Amino acid sequence: MPLMGALYVGASGLQTSQNALNTTAHNLANIDTTGYTRQQVYQGNRDLLKVGNSYNNTLQAGLGVAYTDVRAVRDEFLDTQYRTESGRSAFYSTSYEVIQEINTLFGETEGAEFQTSLQDLRDVLENLSKSPSDATVQSALVSTASQFLDRANAVYTDLANYQNNLNQQIVDQVDKINEYAKQIAELNKKITAYEVADVESPNDLRDARDEILDELSAYGRITYREDMYGRVKVFFEGVTLVDEEDTNPMAAKILKGDEESGFVTPVWSMYDDQKVFNMKQEVNPDIGSDNGSLKALTFMRGDKNGTWVDVQKAAYDSTDPKYALYNDGVHEAYSELGKLSFTGPAGFNISNIQAEFDNLIHNITTRINDLLTDNHTNGSPELFQRITEHNSPTAVSSTEVSCKDYEEIELDSSIDGKRHENATYTTMNLMINKELLRQPSRLSDKGYGGFIKEDQTVDYEKAKQLADSFYDQKFALNPNTVTELNYEKYYIDVVGQYADIGNTYKSVSEAQEASVLSIENSRQQVVGVSDNEELTKMIRFQNAYNASSRYINTVNTMLDTLLNSLT
Repeated sequence: MPLMGALYVGASGLQTSQNALNTTAHNLANIDTTGYTRQQVYQGNRDLLKVGNSYNNTLQAGLGVAYTDVRAVRDEFLDTQYRTESGRSAFYSTSYEVIQEINTLFGETEGAEFQTSLQDLRDVLENLSKSPSDATVQSALVSTASQFLDRANAVYTDLANYQNNLNQQIVDQVDKINEYAKQIAELNKKITAYEVADVESPNDLRDARDEILDELSAYGRITYREDMYGRVKVFFEGVTLVDEEDTNPMAAKILKGDEESGFVTPVWSMYDDQKVFNMKQEVNPDIGSDNGSLKALTFMRGDKNGTWVDVQKAAYDSTDPKYALYNDGVHEAYSELGKLSFTGPAGFNISNIQAEFDNLIHNITTRINDLLTDNHTNGSPELFQRITEHNSPTAVSSTEVSCKDYEEIELDSSIDGKRHENATYTTMNLMINKELLRQPSRLSDKGYGGFIKEDQTVDYEKAKQLADSFYDQKFALNPNTVTELNYEKYYIDVVGQYADIGNTYKSVSEAQEASVLSIENSRQQVVGVSDNEELTKMIRFQNAYNASSRYINTVNTMLDTLLNSLT
């Protein structure tokens, strides 16, 4: 090779070594950058120059070294595994957080548990059974009933407010998912521009996109594929979210029938508001249906503020023959009022626990009213009244409304032993009789159906029935259970239900977090930057740079000697 050509060989070594040093420095500078992928230098031969032929081979001379590529070192299998397990971890951790909040709202770990209010009401009824005509005991009954109702109202209201909070979180997460989709589409455009130009590898842009995919995987089940131009097509729950450089935005809409609750549902606007999640699908890791915090929020929030009517309606929809005794009119009425399923995919949600809790309050209050008034329809108001525009706590004047004026749904007495149930007797629609709050002793008035009989004797039997109602009144927790429970055991089962589910979610969540951490550690061994390794490369590339420099100096000296000898 001519000496002048040898200078180009040396120059290629300088240039390639300098680029390799720049890449190594870039790795070291981003050693603590979240989402950064270690970049690796690939070197190769420049074109070979033919200088002759031997008897069995072509004689060639090398033209130096080439800086062929810089690739981000990633393991596609680990990326896919990490994003799948990250989504599952988010599903169970979000579900567990909801359970924890429910536990706080019931106060079972905060020293203000609802069970105390329930026991206080039981105790005051037992005291009443001993001295039903005692004005002090009667006053205690009214005040304890008021406290019981206030605590029940607070629990139900807090649950409803928490549902609204989860509803807003769903809106926020949908907005975040759409934002991620736009960012991925924009990065696709930039990456394509670099790939087509074939001037520089857009590794940092790919890192940014991979980090977004990592974040997006926590919201739901995602799949993706990359085309020959470096663009990724992203699918969310099997539906296209990012189509190369375009997006199919998700929306959080209030669908028909949900106007009263105001609860939103994640839908695909471009597909006629198709729901993002199949709420009837079983939560099963084998089919990937336990994935993403957005799905967990949607499941755990429920689809309405549940009431006792939903428990009854679910029972009437049952195929159990015993419910066939209810007439068509009752079934039709309840179909208009309730629509909850107690066999939901998550096995539990706030709507269901609201319905079960309200069922308890409804049964207690209506049973006490029935016994106090002896089911009279003489215009006498009960201890617990439905709130109306006339008798609400904020009303200027009060007009008593009797039980017979309420819309009633007649039930077959052979099933639950009750003459009627009132669909409007829900936790949020109850108050204590104002007259009894002012004069608790009126419980002894026969006009109130109280504890003084027509012959002016004390009605101990009625008082005993009130006390015994806490033990002899039994009903199932929901249509999926067959065990009949009294009031206290019913409440214990309500609490135990979400406690058991919470423990399950906690254990799965902790296992998922450990799995995600293990996968991330394995992934970091591939994509992470090691300072020792990079410093070793830096020394090697620095020595190569120095060698190229010395090579050029040597060639330069030879040329100088040759030129000087010619003069």
